[in-house]
Order: sequence, then C-alpha cells, then structure tokens
Amino acid sequence: MSKSLDLGNHSNPEEVEKLYKSSEEKHDRERLLAVLMGYEKKTLTEIGLSLKRGRSTVGRWLKAYREGGIKQILHRGHGGGRPAALSECHQDALIDGLRSGRWKRAKDIQIWLHAEHKIDLKVGGIYYWLRKLKGSWKLPRPKHKEQDSEEAEQFKKDIVSHLEDLDIPSDSPVHVWVEDEHRYGLISVLRRCWTIRGHRVTVPIQRKYQWGYVYGAADTVTGKAEFLYTPTVSLEWSKAFLSQLVATDPEAIHVIIWDRAGYHPELVEGSLSESVRFLPFPARSPELNPIEPLWDQVKLRVSNEIWETLGSMESAIDEVLEPFWKHSKKVWSLLGNTWLTRGVITFLQHRLE
Repeated sequence: MSKSLDLGNHSNPEEVEKLYKSSEEKHDRERLLAVLMGYEKKTLTEIGLSLKRGRSTVGRWLKAYREGGIKQILHRGHGGGRPAALSECHQDALIDGLRSGRWKRAKDIQIWLHAEHKIDLKVGGIYYWLRKLKGSWKLPRPKHKEQDSEEAEQFKKDIVSHLEDLDIPSDSPVHVWVEDEHRYGLISVLRRCWTIRGHRVTVPIQRKYQWGYVYGAADTVTGKAEFLYTPTVSLEWSKAFLSQLVATDPEAIHVIIWDRAGYHPELVEGSLSESVRFLPFPARSPELNPIEPLWDQVKLRVSNEIWETLGSMESAIDEVLEPFWKHSKKVWSLLGNTWLTRGVITFLQHRLE
C-alpha cells in the first residue's frame, strides 16, 4: 500500500475544491487539482499521469502546498523554474517587428535575435514564441511608398469635424456612403487552394483581354449596399452611380467618401447638386476604405477558373455581392467597429443635440 502524501495543515480539501471550481486560470486549476488528488490518496506517479506532468513537477507543487498552503502553490514567482528565453523587453521588440511586417520567415527572426540581442534559439523555439505572442503569417496589404501616413492618421482623427464641415441642413436625413470600384476581366486570377502535401496542383489559365467594372458603395448609416456594373469607369458612369445612390432616399443628403480618382467628380450639377456632398480620402490611402476587402472576396470567387464571357463572370460575382445588397448584417460585418463607423455615430449624435 502506497504511503499517503504529506499535505500539511494549512487548508482543507473543501477549501481547495471550492477554489478549484471557481477558478478559470489553467495555471491555478492544474495545481489545485493535484492537491485534491493528493487528498484522495493518489501517488505522485498517478497524479502525474492524470495531469500529464512529470513526477518531480507534481512533487514540487505539493511541497509548496505543504509548506505554504494555497497561497504558496499558486504563487507565480520566477525563482522556481527556468527563466524565459525572451525577456519582456525582447518580447516587446518582437511584437513591434511583427506589427511592422519586418520578417518574412521564422529563420529571419532567429537571425535577428542572434545579431541584435545575442539570443540563440532553434527554429522550433521561434515558432513557440510566435504562437505565444499570437503571431500570424499574413499577406501584407500594399501601401504606396509616397503615402503621407500622418495625413492618413489625422484624417481618421478628424472624421467627425470633416463631416460637420460639409454644410448639411440640420433638418435633412443623412446617409454616409463609402465607395470604390473594382475591375474584373477574363485574364485568369490565381489564388491559393488546398491540396495534398508534396503534390503540386495546377489550374488552367487564359489571357483574354476583356474587362468590366463594378461600382460599389456601403452606407455607414443604414447598412445598405449598392452596386453597378459598367463597361468602364468615367465621369459619366460615376455620376450614374451617384444617381443610383441618391434614388435610395431622394429626400436625404448623401455624403460620398471615396478616393481621388480622376473619374470622380469634385462637384455635381443639376438635380444631384443639392443631394450630394463629397469627402475624399487622403491621397494614396486605399486601406482607409472599408469596402476594399470586399473585392478580395470577389477575386477569390472567380480565381482558378476559366471564364469564357464577362456575363458568366458577373453571375459568379453576383454570388458574392448579393448577400450584401440583401442583408445589412453582411454590410455591418464588412464595415466593422472602426474609426469611421464610430465617427459617423458621433456625427449623427451631434446633429441631434
């Protein structure tokens, strides 16, 4: 018969069990469970097998409990184990580099740690820290080399004042649209796909020079979306799309936030002049437009296939766009809780004051 473990007399099983049930910390629950199993006359080996921990580790936990009770076993000091390979300072530097997209491979991080911090880690250790710091291998979004980053950030901060400067009558309903265009064509688009490891998958491609465009806009006030297929982009087609947006609520003022493309009018005349206000994004800042990611979904749908006609491709694009023009929930998911949607809410609240 195995010898009972000495757990001291700092606390009792009921107290340990109560704390175990109320705790949500894995660190605490694991240690408290080890104590409870000790009270159940389990051996160090049995507890270790159940918790998938080494016998010596369990013994160290129970020794801490025997000497100092619950407080001691749950203590998160740094003297009881091997120090972390990366200090908090090194972790912060790694996080900063990950946010800036500094490294393309785990190997590059390994080289950086050795060259700049004299820290030698195996590639497996690099992946451990990437997982721990919630690193992710992503395709970066392009950014124009001449973009004025400070201007872009200031635009985001000043969005409410920009909207208030548009001279909108206080008694008029308002819609705030974000607008963009997407070009699609019969030249094949390639995207990643799932296959078997070690197998090189192929897809047929074609180079057929036919193009079309789709105008798209999402209303940050109502969650409504509008689209228009056109053979090209021009001032005339841009005005036609503006007319389509105005027609959704002819009595309202429609604010259009879009880029500074040459086919975007700066002013409109006639029936649109009283209904439309323009607010351009800063130059070379497409990432500020929340509708842009929608076109990635379009490209994914038409990729890795041969399309014989623009009409057949447009039918496939409709499969992506239709949920957005039918369901505002999809539009809100696209817009997200961002500086723009929060700014529009603040702007509308100011108008009610």
